[in-house]
Amino acid sequence: MGLLFRRMAVVLVLAGLGSPASAGFALDGVRSLALGETQSASELKARADAASGGEQAKLCLEYARRQLSDASNLFNQGDLEKGQGEIREVVDYAHKAANAASASGKHLKETEIDLRKLAKRMHDIGESLAFEDRDPVRKAVDEIEQIRSDLMVRMWGPQAEPKGKS
Repeated sequence: MGLLFRRMAVVLVLAGLGSPASAGFALDGVRSLALGETQSASELKARADAASGGEQAKLCLEYARRQLSDASNLFNQGDLEKGQGEIREVVDYAHKAANAASASGKHLKETEIDLRKLAKRMHDIGESLAFEDRDPVRKAVDEIEQIRSDLMVRMWGPQAEPKGKS
């Protein structure tokens, strides 16, 4: 009984040492990601605009993902003009993210991966639209692919230029 009590006391003490309250400084990044989910789009946009370097790249891509989700919802509701406006905003913030990552030299690979995922998702959304409504989304996908290609060349030189679409 005494041994069991001591083991439980040790477990509780160790659990207390590993709690977010005692190691709060180490979890700031996790908290900011969690807060990003609860922030409004305008707050996230303001944070992305105010940030710099690698942090700006992350925030811009998070905002772009959110705007792409909003665009998808608008397209599903039949509001093509607003959806196209959101797509334009996605491209603008993808460009801003790539520029921030490239200028700072930080988060280049993560930005490239996120741009690829963003382009894939945008392509899928475009394919769900009526044929006559796809062209602006296709152009936006091509623009994001070009941004991604430029970022790859920045990371690995001209030999990294993609030969064809993946």
